[in-house]
Order: sequence, then structure tokens, then C-alpha cells
Amino acid sequence: MTYVSLLPVVFGVVFATVGDYYFTKMGFFLTVLGTILAALKTVVTNRVQVGRLKLHPLDLLLRMSPLAFIQTVIYAYVTGELNRVRSFSRTEMTSSLIFALVTNGVIAFFLNYVSFTANKKTSALTMTVAGNVKQVLSIILAVVIFNLTITPTNGVGIFLTLCGGAWYAKIELSEQAQNQTPRETPPLGR
Repeated sequence: MTYVSLLPVVFGVVFATVGDYYFTKMGFFLTVLGTILAALKTVVTNRVQVGRLKLHPLDLLLRMSPLAFIQTVIYAYVTGELNRVRSFSRTEMTSSLIFALVTNGVIAFFLNYVSFTANKKTSALTMTVAGNVKQVLSIILAVVIFNLTITPTNGVGIFLTLCGGAWYAKIELSEQAQNQTPRETPPLGR
């Protein structure tokens, strides 16, 4: 039943994002690659935290952050962004921008900590469903803040995703309650 409850989420995301699209092969490749890597990261972090290693979220951050930093610097160097950052920091960097960057880093740290903690206490699938619901809620927020118009198809998609997410949560909660209910054991000798 858990997987059936995902159908409204999947179709809802499709309908919520239907629109006037254009794409390049490279953009499509990067989008698919990013989706695969995000799913892999969610599954691996869950396994590392609840599997044989049982790492605490802070231990996981300690081990992953240096690798992510190295990958980011290499990618920035290859794309030429590192040179642009150097020239920007020499000419236009202010103390308020430094403060904003440090604040952004602190918020990102706590976001990762909370994300890893939630992943440890739930499952990779639950984190993915929550991520899809978050994206749809972001669409709703954008509609409200920026006065965007959405098509009826997008509205149906938003509704389906939110209902599917709620249905999935209800099923997961009822399965957890069922697993935690103490079973009566027959008395010895019968």
C-alpha cells in the first residue's frame, strides 16, 4: 500500500511542473544526473547512519564536508568560476557580503544536520516524498509571493502531490503504530 500511495505524488509532480519547456541535451543530462545523485545520496546516508557504521549526523558531516569542498573547488576551477570569485573578492567584497556568506554557511550546516537526522529517523523514501511535497509548496509560495498564474493542470498537480504526501504519511504512521503495538504472548504451559 505504501507504493500505491506514491502514485498521486508522482503524477502530481508531473502535472504541477507541466508547462512551456525547452531544454538542451546537456541540461537534460545534468538534470537526470543530479536526480540520480540526489537519490543515491539519500539512500547512502541512510545506510551509513542506520547500517553497520551507525554514524551520528555530525560524524557524517565531518566526513562528507571536506570531500564536497574539494569537489566544489575542482568544478569551480574547471568552469572558470574560481577566477571570477577571486576578482570579485578583490574588488567588490564588503563586510556585509562576508557576513551574508557566513550566515548562509551556518544555515546550510544546520539544514544538513537536520536533513541527516530526519533521514536517520525515517527512510530514504520518506525523505524523497517530503522533498517532492516541499517543491510543490515552494510553487504555491511562489504563486502567492510573485503573483504567478498557474494552469488548471498545475493546480491539479499541486493538489495531487499534497494529497499523495498526506496519504503516504498516514500509511507510514499506521505501519509504525502497528509495528510498535505490543503483542500478547501466551502464558507458559499452554
